[in-house]
Amino acid sequence: MRTILYARYSSDLQNALSTADQLAGLKERVEREGWTVVGSFHDDEISGRAGIGEMQRPGLNAMLARVELGDVDQVLAEATDRIARHSGDAHAVREHLEHFGARLFTLADGHVDEITGTIKGLMDSRFLKDLADRVRRGQRGQHSRGFNAGGRAYGYRVVKPIGPDGEVVRGILEINEEEAAVIRRIFDEVIEGRSAYAIVRQLNAEGIAAPAGGKWRIGTIHGDRARANGILRNNLYRGIMVYNRTKRVYHPKTRRRLVRTNPPEQWYMVDVPHLRIVSDAQWVAIEAQYAAFDGTKLEKRRRPKRLLSKLGRCSVCGGAWTIVSPDKWGCSERKTRDGCSNTRTISNRKYEARVLGDLKQILLDTDAVALFIDRYNAGIRKRQAEAIAARDPLERKLIEARGRVSRLVDAIADGAGEFQEVKDRLRKARAELAELERKLGDLITPPPITVSQDLGDRYREYVDHLDTALAADGMARERAVAAIRSLIDVIILSPAAEGRGVDVRVEGRMAEIINLAKQEERYANVGAG
Repeated sequence: MRTILYARYSSDLQNALSTADQLAGLKERVEREGWTVVGSFHDDEISGRAGIGEMQRPGLNAMLARVELGDVDQVLAEATDRIARHSGDAHAVREHLEHFGARLFTLADGHVDEITGTIKGLMDSRFLKDLADRVRRGQRGQHSRGFNAGGRAYGYRVVKPIGPDGEVVRGILEINEEEAAVIRRIFDEVIEGRSAYAIVRQLNAEGIAAPAGGKWRIGTIHGDRARANGILRNNLYRGIMVYNRTKRVYHPKTRRRLVRTNPPEQWYMVDVPHLRIVSDAQWVAIEAQYAAFDGTKLEKRRRPKRLLSKLGRCSVCGGAWTIVSPDKWGCSERKTRDGCSNTRTISNRKYEARVLGDLKQILLDTDAVALFIDRYNAGIRKRQAEAIAARDPLERKLIEARGRVSRLVDAIADGAGEFQEVKDRLRKARAELAELERKLGDLITPPPITVSQDLGDRYREYVDHLDTALAADGMARERAVAAIRSLIDVIILSPAAEGRGVDVRVEGRMAEIINLAKQEERYANVGAG
């Protein structure tokens, strides 16, 4: 009986000698039966449901190609699950062998005919699903007891103490203070207004290793909103361990393993206060920043190298004003194409000073202040009208939420607290109650403001603060640059009417100026209180 031997083992977690052991057992059977070995094939560290293509199972694919020569009587394997753990693949392999005159024979079942192959194929594929269910059930139990059932998150280390029974206790984490300090630093700097790009650049410059080793990336900080991962979204940092955020599925064609996000209502949460790294205030501040984001995807853009980059326009040709020498600005059309007659230039120091001077005049303009007051009062009246319309349904929902929390608390007191699902429902109900109370609180609006006599002085103070911040380094300058650029629509530069040099005219964005005035008014009101 001309025989081909085939062996396979699944992953690097198994014994690498598994293939050799299988082949040894197959050869013993061949010698006992007096069969002739005409080929031997194997696949190492490949799942039985990976598929049967050349890239998916090279050993199996080569074995099938060898059978096509027509001089093979049978394929010998340890068991049907070594051939495949997918019922469709098992049938396809057996059909292929039979077409070319060979049979499938295993040490466990002997000749695998159509009936045996169908039953065993279903059993082999079902085994993996049952195994996955048992693993998830065990992980769920570990999680409900506050043990870690997943990988180690940045900011923690795994400890393996010896339990009373002498066995290693698994799934225990403790805070790594060195990494935790980096996490708190990132939270604080984002709250203060520093960009993720600047934070990543600084961490890499300091040689601080990223969670996965190597360099930090912006995605490491922000993570994925749906999966709630990344430094700023990881619930574990606020003392809540989450399980079942994702599930693994296999693509029906490629058989590649994919990770899909489960809906939040399927997540399981457990309080682990001993693993808290950031405060509630820090967490709420970050959530507020994310909530303010409108969800639209912004195009990637480079940060301006200078305060006034890409804002200047030539009055003669309309071209952009750019750096034409180490410290001089001029018309780009004149420099690159000689397509403009405007040969004037201005130093960077004078350019910024002139622009800031024009901004001061715009900010102190009485028409801008009056427009701000009018818009502010109109916004207040609109919010008050919306509050009246929205308050009644919110109050009804609030009463229902309080009742739901009360019933769940009573259920736990009566003994239902032994069930983790009841605790999870209570947590969600309390979160909903807190959100409703916050929304009702937001409906309380201040009365319309009146013109303040020292408003101009506060504008001057704010602009003076920007001047000071521009002279500084780091985060303060970044915020100042962002604030000033938000006020400017375009800067028109013209040849000076008299003498050399240029005339500078700033056209401001009135809406942004109004927003700035609004911010300053809130600041002044807080200071006065």
